Amino acid sequence: MKKYISYITVALLAAFSMSSCKSLDVAPPNNITDEQIQKILEEGDESAKNLIVNLVGTGLENFFNTSGYTWSGYSDDNGNSQLDQDFLMNMRGNDVVLGTAATASSKHRTAYNLIKTFTLTDNTYPYYALSACLLTGANKALLYLTPEAAKNGPNAKKYRGQALAVRAYAYMQLMERFQTAYTNGGKDGKGMPIYRSYGTNDPAPISSATDTYQFIIEDLTEAVADLQDMGYTSEPKDVDLGVAQFLLARAALWYGDWDTCIKAASDLVKHFPNFIKEANYGAKNADFAAYCEGTKDFRSEDNAFLVVAANPEAIMGFLNGEGSNKYTSFNANIFANGLAGSSSEAPRIDERLYNKIDDDDFRKDIFTTSSANYTYKTNEAGVEKTNMIPEYSSMKFAATLAKGVTVRDHQIICDNYVFRSSEAYLMLAEAYAQSGQDAKAKEVLNNLLAARTKAGKPTLTCDNYSGMAGMTALQMVQLQTRIELWCEGGREYYNNKRWNIDVNRAGSSTHYETAATLAVGEMNLAIPRSETTTNTHWAD
Repeated sequence: MKKYISYITVALLAAFSMSSCKSLDVAPPNNITDEQIQKILEEGDESAKNLIVNLVGTGLENFFNTSGYTWSGYSDDNGNSQLDQDFLMNMRGNDVVLGTAATASSKHRTAYNLIKTFTLTDNTYPYYALSACLLTGANKALLYLTPEAAKNGPNAKKYRGQALAVRAYAYMQLMERFQTAYTNGGKDGKGMPIYRSYGTNDPAPISSATDTYQFIIEDLTEAVADLQDMGYTSEPKDVDLGVAQFLLARAALWYGDWDTCIKAASDLVKHFPNFIKEANYGAKNADFAAYCEGTKDFRSEDNAFLVVAANPEAIMGFLNGEGSNKYTSFNANIFANGLAGSSSEAPRIDERLYNKIDDDDFRKDIFTTSSANYTYKTNEAGVEKTNMIPEYSSMKFAATLAKGVTVRDHQIICDNYVFRSSEAYLMLAEAYAQSGQDAKAKEVLNNLLAARTKAGKPTLTCDNYSGMAGMTALQMVQLQTRIELWCEGGREYYNNKRWNIDVNRAGSSTHYETAATLAVGEMNLAIPRSETTTNTHWAD
């Protein structure tokens, strides 16, 4: 019988395409039946087949840089885009401080205060809906990009691999956000309802955590195979073999499949031997006073965290104009007309972590050791506002000049990287440490530490790094992951779940919400009511 594209469940439905992925209760009907499309794929000439394949597969990369949604009901809300959701999670850990008590007041402050709204069913809906949008988009493509269709040519095979990667990423996010970490008590717990097809589905039973991760690993293993011919490309936003290997390594790390993580991450580090240069690793504390006085500028083009061309570690990234890139600068650039700068909510480092960074590690230089006033251009007319930038503020994502700008103004133009190879090195080192191969773990870490050593200083290693004396190999990996991925993608928050680390700010002189705590058992976001009322299997 004819099957028309419909929706999978109310909570898991996004609309028929990325451009209309806003309504979660109705999907527009197909203008062409599945049988007609399948017949073209089976019996049509090559040009017709390629037309269908390209229409279905083109644009899958956009699911990794989602923006423009109104999940929260407000178009300008911080919780709508992927980039903003990840940034909000950065606030819910030990290592990031949001401005000062006197300045912070935005929705990011709610996250930083560890207010339990993140655990209430009505407040976590955007985090579920965004991942559901990825799942729906992937399944829509996979409806036509079947294993049989993938035999029609290299494009069909490539697009199938990309769609599988998107679907796996959707389930990875759902597991990271909503369920207990598999390797830290979640092995016998719940996973997610598995939907393999796009259409009208009865609500699926809730799979076990094991079955969910096996499904993710299977999707990514096939994606890696399908993307072998595509390989590692030079186009930053491509869902290429590197992206598939990165996701496979990350999923395997969460699943505790150390061998798979090692294999995938090893392939990545082989293809990304170069690290961000010291000059491009954020703005430097030595120039902080000059930046504030206006006697020196730092271009976005010279910051690897703001412009992909300066980042040899970018496994995936989007150039300005390709999605929600501007929010990197808006949220995190202390010299920009945005949240971190003119709104006085600078991301700052907890001094407890700062003090663990070796003095010969140039990553220590991207944090301010004093406070100073900075004058911002707040609009096109040049209206100015002067704010105080506090001590321990981060210049990791900072520049006084937006991308393509030669004179200080109100613009916040920048690129957005999504995944970078330093994380692959850290995942590889952790997988070695978790599997008892400490010597190999330290060997991988030494590569990263050497790349982060200040010019002219003795090369840093696991043996001479001042903050790691007496640590196990795994503890070394954990510390270096916190330093390297500081304020990136909510990684600390999710890693805390895996590593069984509570959020406890007591004893910090930088945090002003020292009484706010978050136990590991409180870190799972609550499944939203729209999902649990639609899929009653959650009550089982």
